[in-house]
Amino acid sequence: MAFHSTIAQLVTRRRGLVWAAVALLCALSTAVLVLRMKLDTEVLNLLPGGFESVEGLKIYNRDFVQVRDLTFALVCQPNDVDKLEEFAPQFAQRLREQSWCRRVLAGVPIETPEGVRDLQSIAAPLLLNLEPAAFAETLALLQPAKIKERLHRLHEEIEAGSPRPQIELGLDPLGVIAPALKPFAGNASIEEDQPLTSPDRTMRVFLTVTNQPGIGAFDCQKLMREVQAFQRTAHEGWDGGPLQILVTGRSAYVAEISLSMRHDIIITLLGSILLVSGVFYAGFRRWLPLLGMGISLLLCCLVALAAGLLIFGELNMVTVGFCAILIGLGVDFAILVFGRYQQARDDGEDHPAAVGESVKNLGQAIFFGALTTAVGFLALMLAGSRGFTQLGVLIALGIAFAGIFMMTVFFLFLPRRSPAPGHDWMFTLVKRYVRWAVLHPARVLWTSAPLLLLLTAVAFSPRPPIIFDVSTHSMEPKRSDAGYALKTIMEKMPTRWEPVIGMIKAENAQQLHDYWRKVEPRWAALQAAGKIKGFSTPAALALSPQRLETNRQKLHSVNFPAARDALQIALTNEGFSAETFESGFKLLDDLKAAADPATHLPDWRETLPQTSGWWFLIDRYFAHDPLLTTGFVTTNEAVATQEQKEMLHRDLPVAGVPLVLSGWSFTLTDLVPWSHRQLILISGLMALFDATLLALLYRDWRLWLIQVATLGLAVCAMIASMKLLQVPLNLLNVLAFRLVLAIGVDYGIYVLLVWQKARKLDHDVAGVVKPVILAGLTAICGFGSLGAANNPTLAGLGYACALGLFWSLAATIFFTLPAAAAAEPKSWREESLHPLVKEPENV
Repeated sequence: MAFHSTIAQLVTRRRGLVWAAVALLCALSTAVLVLRMKLDTEVLNLLPGGFESVEGLKIYNRDFVQVRDLTFALVCQPNDVDKLEEFAPQFAQRLREQSWCRRVLAGVPIETPEGVRDLQSIAAPLLLNLEPAAFAETLALLQPAKIKERLHRLHEEIEAGSPRPQIELGLDPLGVIAPALKPFAGNASIEEDQPLTSPDRTMRVFLTVTNQPGIGAFDCQKLMREVQAFQRTAHEGWDGGPLQILVTGRSAYVAEISLSMRHDIIITLLGSILLVSGVFYAGFRRWLPLLGMGISLLLCCLVALAAGLLIFGELNMVTVGFCAILIGLGVDFAILVFGRYQQARDDGEDHPAAVGESVKNLGQAIFFGALTTAVGFLALMLAGSRGFTQLGVLIALGIAFAGIFMMTVFFLFLPRRSPAPGHDWMFTLVKRYVRWAVLHPARVLWTSAPLLLLLTAVAFSPRPPIIFDVSTHSMEPKRSDAGYALKTIMEKMPTRWEPVIGMIKAENAQQLHDYWRKVEPRWAALQAAGKIKGFSTPAALALSPQRLETNRQKLHSVNFPAARDALQIALTNEGFSAETFESGFKLLDDLKAAADPATHLPDWRETLPQTSGWWFLIDRYFAHDPLLTTGFVTTNEAVATQEQKEMLHRDLPVAGVPLVLSGWSFTLTDLVPWSHRQLILISGLMALFDATLLALLYRDWRLWLIQVATLGLAVCAMIASMKLLQVPLNLLNVLAFRLVLAIGVDYGIYVLLVWQKARKLDHDVAGVVKPVILAGLTAICGFGSLGAANNPTLAGLGYACALGLFWSLAATIFFTLPAAAAAEPKSWREESLHPLVKEPENV
């Protein structure tokens, strides 16, 4: 028995068996979803793998505490700056009282008594980490005579009215802490590189570290709900005029993006369903087939989702949004099948015969249409992105299931008795156009070809240029409070921009120390040459075990009891308070203890209080694993071009040091070549696949040439439209070109396969053009619904694909059909168009 007859017998004679199979498939898929549903909410998984900068960014976001930072900003009017200064300490205290807040930095730590005390607590290990010559000079300051001489000099300067000696005594009573902190202080100026107050004093910035358990989307959403509740009440007590409380940071962005994804999935899915259903009903005026189409599509989504979970284990949240695309594409098969089925019923065939006729006539076209579309989406695997790989596989699976279900399950919803045919105005118009286009192909081509060629010229012309947006803003939601906060901070504080991250992982502490000691001179030379604005590294805090042991042995040369007595005598003679020099006595005790080889030298991380503001600096450099560290390079201007990226790649690394360069702006710039390769190479491979498949399918060089020309003209018209409408290309919608090549070729396949086998114009060719038009409109609606997405990259993909599919459909109807008529005359053409045959009013 022929395949189409088998299908017809199965869905008409053994309906119970088919329904049982559908129920079993639904039960199994639902069980997989319930038991194994796991969503990947990591936004970075949408970026392609294989890039050092991308992997570095993932490591930084995963392993460093700083990614849990939130930046708050208080913004007031110019006339209210004095009141803002009064309110700022209250606001900082309220931040500290929040249950989700672990630490707050409201000012430079060195300018607070707590910050000075915390820095003194880790002076001993930093002192022991000095270079041998500097350490020897520092130890000389502990001689009794040197101590007495220094305190006498400072006492005279205080008597002379100078404030500097008093500050120096508070920070460094013995004069040995300053050398120890010199390397540290050189990189510790938070205020210089990242100011906390705007130049016009209308903005104050507060850095906070939260205690959120993870950095996933749900943890970020929970945190931001609490933060937003704080924002609504934090201004209480402020009576200085209009005040904005802004907040930004990774958690704020992740919460917004993940919520935006959920919104986008719901809106685009509902929009796609409504638009597609509207097109289907307008074309056929049947409710039961519409219901069958919807249930079949939902079954496709359910089975594809379950299959995806079995394959990948977890699915990215963006990948789940594939349903909107799948509905717009899978409905094509339903429209084609039902269009041919309805035509057979109108011709007098019974239900089983009409089912067999539709499968027989369109089975091959649907197979190749599903194949080209599936290959187009499977090509997303070449992007190297886990998220896009999942998206490509799921839609490819969904398209395959759609082709199967539309030729089986869909028929279960078609009534055995067909209602009397009514007046089909759409088919009447389509039939008239097809007759005219086939009878006078030159007239159609003289209209369509010049337009398509003109758009092709615009596509290749440098003017107007196509917009390519690879900025971080292209990935932000359209309405982003975190983005607005960051933009406001950048405008108020133009010296702030994201630094380039240099990441080093060592096997042990000594290796880490040696690595950074090699990097520092290199970066210092670049700064002196004006190639970079500045840099900061953890070199001063990456202690050398070898140097610590060497310097500990030199401590035996110090007479600590004599130094302590000299300090006590000098305090009495000069009239200083003993409390002021408490840190000096403690440092002498620490160094005396360190001189004993049997004494374990305490880890400075355990000594520094967890509430200290210095942890904001330390957490910038050290991950949870202290052997994983980062340095930061501030460029002369924000990294935005390929030339800047290549210069940094060339100048910053040091031979023998495993330095990984990363950062958001740096990474996006690094992905520009990838985007171009996606646009050119993979789209070219898709075009080559289409061309090869068409050659095997048609076996007629004339039809092959017409179809290839149609594809080329449609893509060029798409590029021209994007130029004229100023639709930008970004890191996501460059994928639109291969998708247009994969989907747009189907329209020509449907028409030309029927053209080759047609025996009557009205019955065969005109009968397939109407479903093709409806299929194209539903695909355009499916992608166009993505334009309602809050994520601009997803919306941009929808706009680009909708434009491409519009021109693919238009080129098929107004170029492919008349070109085929002109190139391949049919013996039935004149007979079908004979004027003596009166066109019936109802079809």
